[in-house]
Amino acid sequence: MRVLITGATGFVGSALTELLLKQNIEVNYLTTSKQKIVSELNYKGFYWDPDKFEIDSNCISGVDYIFNFSGKSISCRWNSKNKQAILQSRINSSKTLFKLLSENKNCVKKVISASAIGIYKNSFTELYSEDSSEFNTDFLGKVCQEWEAENKKFNQLNIETLIVRFGLVLSESEGALPQFAKTMKFYVGSLLGSGKQWYSWIHINDLVEILYFGMNHNISGIINGVAPNPKIQSDFLKELSIVLKRPMWLPRVPTFILRLVLGEMHHLVTDSQKVSAEKTEKLGYKFKFQNVNDAFLNLYKK
Repeated sequence: MRVLITGATGFVGSALTELLLKQNIEVNYLTTSKQKIVSELNYKGFYWDPDKFEIDSNCISGVDYIFNFSGKSISCRWNSKNKQAILQSRINSSKTLFKLLSENKNCVKKVISASAIGIYKNSFTELYSEDSSEFNTDFLGKVCQEWEAENKKFNQLNIETLIVRFGLVLSESEGALPQFAKTMKFYVGSLLGSGKQWYSWIHINDLVEILYFGMNHNISGIINGVAPNPKIQSDFLKELSIVLKRPMWLPRVPTFILRLVLGEMHHLVTDSQKVSAEKTEKLGYKFKFQNVNDAFLNLYKK
């Protein structure tokens, strides 16, 4: 079996690549840097430039599944230039893949694409499932909606599509968690905003296993990539402080301060989305980390 991954060197893409190679699955990957192209027996790189809709068509030779994670990181200042790049990098990547598959003979069975739970409306009370239609009208919500719409177009080519809405992905080295842990280790950890917002999290190992599970089973449409037990921020950070053995003694940082410091990007830490994992469980996936304390212990007590 051979797969193609866009965003293979990113946070989730690199973890998935590691899992697939361990399963003796051959991996092709796309890169915008010709210097990052390697050609090994089970791991081969191919050049593309999504901004120009250019791609090496050899990348889909023998490929059964595509994982589409490509896009500029949202962990940057959300000024007009970066916001345009965040959106267009995702749309253009999907358009380039669609063009490739529509114009070239291939054996691709399914395209598995990323999205985010930021698509759901900010709420302290609602529990969102994949059937929910209350979507955020802010920047991230609009990005997710347009990104998903673009990825659903692969159905027009009679290629199955699966969209996984990522929650707050927990890793000891990448993503938001190291930033939370860093403040605690220096005894400056505190609540951000109200502290009552829901964090729908997932351990990185469970997320890549869900992606692998989605590839190997007859699953299409949309699923939430979140663990079964979301936490409000105050409990989430309390659990982390216990595992790290660091007290949280500073007063909370009000939302208006975060808005001044982070700008529109403050939504990443102050918005609340309580998201259900019920569909993922009913499809047969067994979570390795159902509780955030177990996830923290795994990441920080190795």
